[in-house]
Amino acid sequence: MSIVARLAAATAVAVAGVLLLIDGLGQRRPSLARMAGHLSRTNTAAPPNSGPRAPDRTTLGSWVRAGRRVYRGRSFPGPVLADLRLVQRPAEAHAAMLVAAVAAGLFGPPFVVAVAQALGVVSLSLALPLAAAIALAAVAPLVVHVEMRQAAALIRRDLRYQLSAYLDVVTMLLAGNVGNEGSLRQGALAGDGRLFVELRHRILVAETANRSLVSALARLGDDLELVELQQIAASAALGATAGAPVARSLAAKCQSLRSALASEQEAEARVRTGKITVPLVGMSVLIMAAVIYPALNM
Repeated sequence: MSIVARLAAATAVAVAGVLLLIDGLGQRRPSLARMAGHLSRTNTAAPPNSGPRAPDRTTLGSWVRAGRRVYRGRSFPGPVLADLRLVQRPAEAHAAMLVAAVAAGLFGPPFVVAVAQALGVVSLSLALPLAAAIALAAVAPLVVHVEMRQAAALIRRDLRYQLSAYLDVVTMLLAGNVGNEGSLRQGALAGDGRLFVELRHRILVAETANRSLVSALARLGDDLELVELQQIAASAALGATAGAPVARSLAAKCQSLRSALASEQEAEARVRTGKITVPLVGMSVLIMAAVIYPALNM
């Protein structure tokens, strides 16, 4: 076995050992008194893991707890958790994908170089595969994370379009004197998109729990981080408590939302046009060279 193959195997064993060590050291360790009470308990005694465990205040304990939170996806900030909910990916699964990306970046270059050396295709030193493994281990999780954030941004933009359609329906229902909560409930039945499905589910949960529909809208806006939906919930709550003109405010919010979406589309079109300019100039230069060069050689 070559040196690169040994390095890849040793790296795999080391990463697996670190993960197992973090998971093992973070397990709950009951005290000796609790274990003695568990051994001498009666049938009505509490189980050994029912009581609170004293926190481990050592430096090693804090590092272990931090490692377990990262490994189980519990240390992501709020915006990242909202994006994960949008793409319907559990935090634990995203953390596992990040760990897998790091492992693939670490093991990929040494494995490829080891196979190439075994086949006699290339003969490289240890420094190049090691540098490539470190670089890929740093870049691969960033690529996975950025891809998830971009997918969440696309889903959030689509939800904003659906929210604009929902506002139109609610505004028409309010103009027909259906009522605030009746308009919110019937407007959620007007579409089959993800926002309408989420609205129907949250409204059903709110009605079952005997809560107002405005709280369901506000909670959905918080979960999806849709500022416009939070504003709609605030306007509906204001109309329910203070008697404010809800239809007029919702129509204004719908108009502003559509203006913002149109501005975003125009900016995106300009960016795409700017990206096309360089290839067009290159193609023009190549065509001119293909036409002029034969004429110069005649």
